[in-house]
Amino acid sequence: MKTMAILIAMAATLGTCDALRCFRCYGYKDSSCGESFRASTTVYCYTACYKSMTTMKTVLGTSITYDRGCLNFTPTSMTCSKGSGGIPGFASGSSEGCYCNTDNCNSASNLLPSIVQIVMTVAASCIFQKF
Repeated sequence: MKTMAILIAMAATLGTCDALRCFRCYGYKDSSCGESFRASTTVYCYTACYKSMTTMKTVLGTSITYDRGCLNFTPTSMTCSKGSGGIPGFASGSSEGCYCNTDNCNSASNLLPSIVQIVMTVAASCIFQKF
């Protein structure tokens, strides 16, 4: 019966062994690709997903853009990084980019799919452990 529990645990993770799904969109602060994320277009990726936010401040105002999609290279780590720069008195900008490698991980909230997999795996293991 322990073999059955191991097989069920492995089956629960099969979806993450193939290509992963990433959201793909580009937009401004108040669009469907913004922080209050409503986009539904997904693409299949073989490396990693990314999410970036770029803020530009000029004498004309502030512009915030969001970009989500699939990387065409494998990043060295699945982390977030920040950067900034500009021309003093004229324009400044900052950006934050994150890389991840689970299905739909580049959404605004990305914990639900992994939590569901963990709960199902633990439940199946507990049920078959008793037999």
